[in-house]
Amino acid sequence: MKREKVEMIQLTKCAARFIFAVCLMGLVSVIPIGVSGAAEPQVGAWSPGASIGFLGNTPDGTAFATNFHADYFTNKQFSVGPLAQLAITGDLFQIGFSGQGKYWLDLAGLDTRLRANLQGGVGFVHANFLTSDTSFLIPLGVGLDYVLTQQVSLPSTFLLNFTDLDTGSGNDTHVMPGLTFGIRY
Repeated sequence: MKREKVEMIQLTKCAARFIFAVCLMGLVSVIPIGVSGAAEPQVGAWSPGASIGFLGNTPDGTAFATNFHADYFTNKQFSVGPLAQLAITGDLFQIGFSGQGKYWLDLAGLDTRLRANLQGGVGFVHANFLTSDTSFLIPLGVGLDYVLTQQVSLPSTFLLNFTDLDTGSGNDTHVMPGLTFGIRY
């Protein structure tokens, strides 16, 4: 009986975290702010977005991931901004914040609506699994951005998150690969 109660509590926590992530993603998607058109980033404009996917090698294995980001374009090829990464499993809650820099590349010879980016950043990550731990976070990665309309694009991002998390599971986390797909305004 006690085991069933513990499992029900864990299931409830997981469902609550998932609902929180979906609501937060929805909120970010509808907040009206001055943003640039996705097709041609305007210097001095913010371009927010959100994505979902998976994050591997967390202290509890592979996790469902939700990312939120905002890019401030200093010119057509370079943007800076915050990145929030949320990872959830049945027993794990992990959140990371970093400042990111992105270098945007036009892909010669391909559809002009497709752009690539190289990105890197620095920040911190907190994980709550068996015990809690907070560590540095260095996310490095590549991404593709496909312009769907003048205001909306569809990004996909592959990140390698370098860290030193130790939550007592005996599985110290040093590199967490992540793949996400989302929307950018």
